[in-house]
Amino acid sequence: MGWGVPVIEVSAFVDNDDVQLHVLDNGRAAASLPTVLAIPGMGEYADEYAWLLDALGDRRVVVVDVRGRGRSDVPEAGYTWEHHIGDLRAVVEELALDRPIIVAFSRGSSYGLGYALTYPSEVRGLVVGDYFARHVGLPAEFADQQLQSKVRGTAIAERMSEHAVRQVFAESREVPLWDRLVELQCPVLVIRGGRKSALVGEELAAQWRASLPSVQMEVIADAGHDLWSRDVDAYLAVLLPFLEAVR
Repeated sequence: MGWGVPVIEVSAFVDNDDVQLHVLDNGRAAASLPTVLAIPGMGEYADEYAWLLDALGDRRVVVVDVRGRGRSDVPEAGYTWEHHIGDLRAVVEELALDRPIIVAFSRGSSYGLGYALTYPSEVRGLVVGDYFARHVGLPAEFADQQLQSKVRGTAIAERMSEHAVRQVFAESREVPLWDRLVELQCPVLVIRGGRKSALVGEELAAQWRASLPSVQMEVIADAGHDLWSRDVDAYLAVLLPFLEAVR
C-alpha cells in the first residue's frame, strides 16, 4: 500500500451534547474534490482506517469514532439510531464539512444512510459497505454473543466497551429504510463481497436494485463482509471511480 507522501494524521474531538467524539482528519483541502466522511462498523474504530486518509490522495478525509467506539466517550445512555446520526451531524458542523461523500462500513452504513435521509441536500454521495437498507434491531439477549464475535481476529469485547455494546443492543430498534431510498438526492454505491461471509448476497442485491434503480453495485470477489483487509487495492479499485465521478 504505497501512496506517496505519508499522511499527517490529526486527531480532534467534537462535542455533541457533552459526548466527546474522536475523529481522524488528514487536513487536506483540494477545492475540486469533495470531502469523504468515513464511518466504521460495529466494533471498529477510526484508527483502523488511518490508511484511508492517505489512500484518497489530495482529498480531505475524516474518519469518525461514533459514541462508544474508539477514543470517543462512552455515555451511560443515548445509543439510538438518532443519537448516532446526531454524532455525524455534530462532526459535519464542527469541522465545516461541505456536503461530504459518506463512506460507511457494515452497521455504520445505517448511520450514514440515516444521515443522508435526514439531510438529503447536504450529502454528495453515499457508499454502503455490505449492508441492508435498514437499521437492524438487535435483540438484547444476543449481546453476549456479539461481545465474543471477532473482527479481524480480535473479539469485540477487546475492541469496544462492554457497556457500549450492551447499550447499542438495548436501545436498538428495527428501522426499515427500503421504501425511503427514493428520498435520497445523491448517487449511491453499494459494495459487497463475493465470499459467503458477505451480508449482501444476490437476493439482497436484487432488493437494493428494485428499491433504488439508480444504485451502483460493485462486488469484490475475494472479500467477505470485511471488504478491505484481505486486499485494500481491490477495495480501492471499486471505491475510487465512484468518488472521482461525484462532484
